[in-house]
Amino acid sequence: MLRMLILSVVVVLSTFSASAVTAQNRLHKDFAVSKDTYSESKRLYNEGVKYALAGLFAQAAQIFQQAVRLDPQFADAHFALGHAYYDMGRWQNAIDSFQRAVELNPQDLEAQNRLEQARDMLARESDKKKPATAKTGTPAKSEPLRQPVAEKISLNVKPETPPVTTNESSTKENSSAKANAAANDFLLTRLYRVGPGDVLDIRINDSQAPQSTLFTITPAGLLEHPLLAEPLHVGGLSVEEIGSSIEGDLKRRALSESPKVSVAVRDYSSHTILVSGLVKESGTKILRREAIPLYVVVADSQPLPEAARVTVVRSEANEAYDIDLAQPAEMNLLVRPGDVITLHANVTQFLYIGGEVKSPGEKTYRRGLTLTQALISAGGVTNKAKEARLGRDDGRGFLTVTRIKLKDIDSGKVPDPQVRPGDRIMIDK
Repeated sequence: MLRMLILSVVVVLSTFSASAVTAQNRLHKDFAVSKDTYSESKRLYNEGVKYALAGLFAQAAQIFQQAVRLDPQFADAHFALGHAYYDMGRWQNAIDSFQRAVELNPQDLEAQNRLEQARDMLARESDKKKPATAKTGTPAKSEPLRQPVAEKISLNVKPETPPVTTNESSTKENSSAKANAAANDFLLTRLYRVGPGDVLDIRINDSQAPQSTLFTITPAGLLEHPLLAEPLHVGGLSVEEIGSSIEGDLKRRALSESPKVSVAVRDYSSHTILVSGLVKESGTKILRREAIPLYVVVADSQPLPEAARVTVVRSEANEAYDIDLAQPAEMNLLVRPGDVITLHANVTQFLYIGGEVKSPGEKTYRRGLTLTQALISAGGVTNKAKEARLGRDDGRGFLTVTRIKLKDIDSGKVPDPQVRPGDRIMIDK
């Protein structure tokens, strides 16, 4: 009874969420692990369920992996891991996890059903990879793949360019690379590639048939339409590419001489991010583009007054960004599906001043602090002070040192440089 009640509550969220939350009510039969290990594994499992409910299956899978590593006999975690793999289309991984869940709990009919479904999806994928043959036994001619929109951008980069050796050529290459990156980033903010759970509105030849024109993309990224010979894999395609694919299928089977297919996204659900921390509107957010600027996400989430920094974690690329909310250039970072955004309060940071100053030592850093201001916070310099050595971590653990004449700053010959947290400032004679 409890199992059915939980399923009825969460089925509207996603197929994964229903199974994952249901799994929480199964019994963990093996107590070979220590109490602390079991508690940590259970905590990780519950954390993974939260990410799964948000549609962040890659992150959920990583957490479930940690759970089964701690407790290999945790059947629920194996089941949830298999479900995360299934939703990502990683059929063999899903099969392995579901198989382990069934071995640990042979009475789990849901795990058995999911195992069969994963095997079926793997078989379909394998069949698609086999070369198609015509009745004569000769390989059937395949249509050329549509070129992704992103690859159509040309920035006059000539093929077979000889190796670059001069500084001028290197500068041109760097400029070209930056231009390419900027063009691709701009394209991502204008493009949407559909994914599992998205609902498409598909109209063929402007028909006014009584049947529904709405179709939901399956967890495997397939579109099932009554006029298609077989389910069409549309995950990762734009609506224009999907329309052309349907038109091509109808033409090949002579169902229409010149079909006109229009495709639009009615409901967006596949591109999710997670926002938490010092915001009024936390939780799962759905993107309607491949990427949007960070400042848009932050503004929509309504940061609290004490929020000063934001971290963006991109698990699939193993990247993390720590950004100051007061830096407009940094806030242009593009947020992508699967990212986890957290807003934090400002932490107390320090810099270190020594040498010819009246009060050397550790000093509190504040945003926008300049070298001259830092020296004043150290009581000012002595009469012997002539030069500042500004040491800074280069991000790889090495210290880079910049020498600055104090009289050049006073005379306006050079700008008063801004300092950063962790800087080491030595004032020499």
